[in-house]
Amino acid sequence: MVTRFAPHGEFTIRIEGRILISDVVGPWNRELVINWGKQALKHAKPLGASGPYVGMSIVHGSLLCPPDAFAALRVSLTYGNTHLGCIGNVLVADAKVEGRSLLLPMYEQLYDDSTPHFICLDIDSARDWALARLAEKGY
Repeated sequence: MVTRFAPHGEFTIRIEGRILISDVVGPWNRELVINWGKQALKHAKPLGASGPYVGMSIVHGSLLCPPDAFAALRVSLTYGNTHLGCIGNVLVADAKVEGRSLLLPMYEQLYDDSTPHFICLDIDSARDWALARLAEKGY
């Protein structure tokens, strides 16, 4: 028997140039990740069709989520990297985000080894990294 839960957490998605930005408030669950993936796909398909892009996630509140949410997130990230033109992923979680020091090693494992990624404390560092990745590809 499969138990379904309501999505926990919140997200918004926006595009700035060639950066697909997700603001996420955690903790979240698998259902939220699935909803996020569907919404992100609506933005990533046309963005990726016109050239490479970088995915940026800005986490507020907490990085906590159950293992099935990590698994769903990895599927979404891998799909973006292999099918939609995502050339890098950056995660922003400042020092106040709950679970940051405990969970960073798990987040490092989310990313496909062949796709560049960066985890940082602030949006300016994240944006600089994303723009440098895009510049390497001529964007």
